[in-house]
Amino acid sequence: MFTPKAFKEDNFETIQAFIKEQPKATVIAKTGNRLEACHISMYWQDDGSTFGCLYDHIAKVNTLNNSNNNAPWLIIFQDARYYISPNWYPSKLTTHKEVPTWNYRSVNITGDVSLLTEHEHLNEILSKQTADFEAN
Repeated sequence: MFTPKAFKEDNFETIQAFIKEQPKATVIAKTGNRLEACHISMYWQDDGSTFGCLYDHIAKVNTLNNSNNNAPWLIIFQDARYYISPNWYPSKLTTHKEVPTWNYRSVNITGDVSLLTEHEHLNEILSKQTADFEAN
């Protein structure tokens, strides 16, 4: 995805805050010979590594459970998007060279995957998500 330099965000704390604000993610993973997209709510947690980890609970029947764990997942967090008409640019009247675009924020993360199946891990993940999402 091309991101103009003026709109690129590199501050990790800002990215973490965005993920907390927009936890619904689109996950794209390789399953067999095809790509699969699933929409799940994730949260970031500091695990002592450089960037931490993203966690979520998925049902056993979710196709992500059949993904190739050696292939990274692409995880996309995105907020609302707004159409920007070329008619909003004053120069449109003279040059007619403006094009429509969209105004939005998104975070794209590619990372390695570990599927945790132990009861202890699942309980911890579900408890954390329930506490976070039920707080509001």
